[in-house]
Amino acid sequence: MKRKKILTDPGFWVLIGINVYLTIHYYNNPAIFTTLIWLYWTQSVMMGIFNAVDILTVRTVQTEPDKETGQPVSSMFKYRVRGAVFFTLHYGFFHLVYLIFIATMKRSGPFQWDFFKYFLMAFFVGQVINFVQHKIQQRRAASSIGAMFFVPYLRIIPMHLTILVPAFLNISNLGIFLILKSVADVVMYVVTKPAPNTRESNEAMLAAQQTMNV
Repeated sequence: MKRKKILTDPGFWVLIGINVYLTIHYYNNPAIFTTLIWLYWTQSVMMGIFNAVDILTVRTVQTEPDKETGQPVSSMFKYRVRGAVFFTLHYGFFHLVYLIFIATMKRSGPFQWDFFKYFLMAFFVGQVINFVQHKIQQRRAASSIGAMFFVPYLRIIPMHLTILVPAFLNISNLGIFLILKSVADVVMYVVTKPAPNTRESNEAMLAAQQTMNV
């Protein structure tokens, strides 16, 4: 079922198309590698921004009722704010350290702004598609803020390791690592994609809501 959902997911095909094109383009124009590094870093930052907004606007959270008020924690806006702020600080510090690292890396060609902005726009479109799909799904099932906190890391860590390893190993031919990056990006997109709702999960959610209202 999930495989069928992925094959009809426009965000999935946008991601594949962008990564394939960038890998092929790099083989023909190795001087764009510096621009690619900054493009992928910005893509990661963008994923974090969308995830913070996702946490802040999540409709129903999988959690126990608040001990003091007896109300579902999901009804408390401050709970979602705390989750979004903590994620932003944690994710932001990670990317600040990463920013310092890549800023000190040996450059491979000049930064190409036109190339950067067009593909950043393409990544943005893919993120918007994914965000809207997730919001639609959240109307039918509760979400775990804990899981939402870690999902972006599951995607970006394999993706960026394949980019940074050549820097540590002082490897000049980076094409194979771009291929691995593309594979990691697509595979982790599939792995972290929320599973489609089932009748059982919807019934369990309804039962929990009814219990809280008693």
